[in-house]
Amino acid sequence: MSNCEGFNRRSFLGAVTAAGLGSSAFLANTARAAEELNATEAPKKFAASYPLLQNVTETSASISWALNTPSTGWVEWGPTPALGKVARNSEFGLNPFEEDFLSARITGLAPNTTYYYRTATAAFSYRTAYDKTASETQYSDVYSFKTCGPNADEGSFFVMNDTHNTMKTIQTLLNHAKTLNPDFVLWNGDLCNFYMDSQVIKDVIANPTNEPYAAERPLVFVPGNHDRRGAWARNLKKCLTTWEHNDPNFYSLGYNYAFRQGPIAAILLDTGEDKPDWHPAWSEMANYEPYRELQTAWLMNALERPEIKSAPYIVAFCHIPLYDQNPKANPGNILDQFASYQWPCAQMWGPLFEKYGVQLAVTAHQHRFQYHAPTEERSWAQVVGGGPEFDRAYSIYCTANSKEMKLICTKISDMSEAGSWTFAPRG
Repeated sequence: MSNCEGFNRRSFLGAVTAAGLGSSAFLANTARAAEELNATEAPKKFAASYPLLQNVTETSASISWALNTPSTGWVEWGPTPALGKVARNSEFGLNPFEEDFLSARITGLAPNTTYYYRTATAAFSYRTAYDKTASETQYSDVYSFKTCGPNADEGSFFVMNDTHNTMKTIQTLLNHAKTLNPDFVLWNGDLCNFYMDSQVIKDVIANPTNEPYAAERPLVFVPGNHDRRGAWARNLKKCLTTWEHNDPNFYSLGYNYAFRQGPIAAILLDTGEDKPDWHPAWSEMANYEPYRELQTAWLMNALERPEIKSAPYIVAFCHIPLYDQNPKANPGNILDQFASYQWPCAQMWGPLFEKYGVQLAVTAHQHRFQYHAPTEERSWAQVVGGGPEFDRAYSIYCTANSKEMKLICTKISDMSEAGSWTFAPRG
């Protein structure tokens, strides 16, 4: 039975006193939720989504899930379905207490190894510091996942992008991914139009299909320019959790990472917004120039890592393209309109692509499908995904083994192949 369909309601523990509600809206919401739970015998699901498995590395993984009511929670995990270990997202000695999303990071894993987990959620209410109400715990189903690593003989990924809240497109793409069964699904930016509250994230990202679409197959997120917009955009990391870096110089680069999926080295980059920082549209709220420069330093280090440098194939992922064949295309550093491609990023990252033999950049943003083959001036290929409209949406699917890496792009409205290309292993 699925976890969102099969929660068993258990009664709250302890008596609830008639103490007055706190003045803040959050305290009021938690108290109201507790009263509702105690006032009815109907089952109440504390979790509002299936788990989202993310940030899977050779030694760690993170899981997030949406909430219907203010709750605390944790992840139980282990090398067998018996589980036996617990991961909590504790901070400064406090276990989490959240209104919209919970998450936890599992560490101490081994590469290319299968693990099992389930989420645990308990509704919780504060009335005063010592007047609290806690429910018994509701558990998800037990799911499994496999850590990544360089030793697998094959690797694969599926990319979707620029979905902009378009549910038919999202659901069709995810169903297509389910059929292809890739190692991971990468959502390459502009998942939604903007983020003014948490509900759009719950509906579009956490639970778009009412199925556990990312409970066992990792979801990888690369931010787009629209994912930076709105009052709630800074909280997106509560659902789409960030990666952890060992180097303190790069702690702030939570959406940059490099990992091996068998023969494929995946490089995640963030092109940021589609207008310069000094554009009046940002009202002094954008600071992408130093952010991109820091990514350049990180990228150089990532490409020097032995498991990345030795990969038969290196693929970079970013939302805004790094190349446009139109000489009049907007380069992203002028006030007029918005970027067609990110010339500032191309100037910083392109030479590193050349030096370290990056073969392919998977990009999005332009709402049209294009493939740019390598040239004498640019040794790497670039593919650009389609748009949110159902008849303009494309999937990008890639498989690799010791002999070749094959890229297949499909128009999802009729499942016709837009093109396929092969890449030889790097010399």
